[in-house]
Amino acid sequence: MFFNRLTERQIFWGLITISVLIKLAIAAAIPITGDEAYFILWGKNPDYGFYDHPPMVGWWLTGLLQISDAMWWLRLPTIITTTVIGLAIYHYVRKRGEMLALLAAGLYWLAPVNLFVPLITTDTPLIFWSFVSAWCFYRAQRNDHWGWYLLTGICLGLAFISKFFAGLLGIAYLLYMLMFVRRGWRPYQGLLWLIIGVLPFIGLNILWNAQHCWDNYLFNLQNRTADFRFSLKTFGKYLLLLLGIMTPPVLYYLWRSPAQLIKTIRQDGLGLFLVLFLVPILLFMLVAMGKTVGGHWILSFYPFLFVALAVFLSYNQLRVCFHFMWGFSLVFLVIFTGLLIAIPGVTRNNPSTYQDLVSSMYTRQLLDTIKPYRHNYPLATSSYSGASVLSYADRKPVMVIGIGSYHGRQDDLLTDFRKFDGKTIAVLDQDADIEDFARFFRHYEHIVVPFKGTQFHLGIGTEFNYGLYRDTVLRDVQRSYYRLPHWLPDKGCYMDERYGRLPAVKAPD
Repeated sequence: MFFNRLTERQIFWGLITISVLIKLAIAAAIPITGDEAYFILWGKNPDYGFYDHPPMVGWWLTGLLQISDAMWWLRLPTIITTTVIGLAIYHYVRKRGEMLALLAAGLYWLAPVNLFVPLITTDTPLIFWSFVSAWCFYRAQRNDHWGWYLLTGICLGLAFISKFFAGLLGIAYLLYMLMFVRRGWRPYQGLLWLIIGVLPFIGLNILWNAQHCWDNYLFNLQNRTADFRFSLKTFGKYLLLLLGIMTPPVLYYLWRSPAQLIKTIRQDGLGLFLVLFLVPILLFMLVAMGKTVGGHWILSFYPFLFVALAVFLSYNQLRVCFHFMWGFSLVFLVIFTGLLIAIPGVTRNNPSTYQDLVSSMYTRQLLDTIKPYRHNYPLATSSYSGASVLSYADRKPVMVIGIGSYHGRQDDLLTDFRKFDGKTIAVLDQDADIEDFARFFRHYEHIVVPFKGTQFHLGIGTEFNYGLYRDTVLRDVQRSYYRLPHWLPDKGCYMDERYGRLPAVKAPD
């Protein structure tokens, strides 16, 4: 086969080059996503906390934006992170054989989720810091030195202020220690150093939340979980997700002999990486029984699988998995390319989807089109995602008007509607429901804007009635998204401070 005729060095550089070039091409080609635009908004307004998640990706983007706001540049950390992690997998496994290391790293580099999703999101720093933390934990297991446990905790803390899923990695550390470590008390003394390392970052997050309506708690543990209902459908979707991410050959080889897996974990130091992968995956199964689990939830634990495969699979088995992976990714590349070409035409039959696509791909042109009507008035829209995309293209703040949804509410921190009392506001939206906002203005003009085979709606409202908006929309927002449980200490909430505290905001005892 062609693969067998290449030297190890040619395979190594070929895998890196192909994977990096594909990721760079996709990073430059696909338009900005709503999530990315939202996190860029964080980068433009640096803080030590944000509404949905901890602040790490915002800090990264603050630095990157000092140089450029081009999407290929802002997505570069994701490309670098996945490439460097592949190199680390290669380094881990290399002492077991050069080809084994190349196959393990190649499996990770060529996985579709790494090749075709080079987006900058909260998962990017989470993946990086989680992997570094796991590497430190592996070193700590080799010599039980307190310094490696401390570094494990510090990096876990950095992962925690990237995204709360880092807590699952901490659980995996503890379970590995309890189930597989038999070296006396010294490892458990090391756990104390790990906790010392992570506590300052947890404290930083608690401090921000206590002073900002407990936003992260309300979003992650209350508002977004209110619809949790037992469902075989969501559980089945999760199993299909695992099948696609792990691939059938990998699942088959790992499933064949679970007893051998346990034995190898006990005897081989690298076996801990399978524990670090499986514990979060199994915990997500519990969530999947009542709520859809996104593929990106798994990404920070995904690299551990490929280190573990080099331990549990033979060379021939790993080679089968590698050939399946590159074939799988090739099919994915053909489908992905076809979709990029065909989507504009295919989606014309679905007005809403086509509008979403047009507004994402041609945002600056859309803003130029409404410019003669807007007259430089402050711009608003009803969607948090849409506001972020418009803000990125306009390089100016775009506020959210209306109730909105439970996620993406960073604009609640940024926009103070008291400042717009009596002012003129331009409202851009995708449907005629824009008329609903007319009641908040003394005069309101509804303009239909034809654009790229569809139409958008622009409302020009003069003399904004802040009092009416506060007593209707903002009161409903407070009741829906800022109800603090009675047991949480109330150390400050910007919504109450700006718009007045409502007794109904507090949840009953």
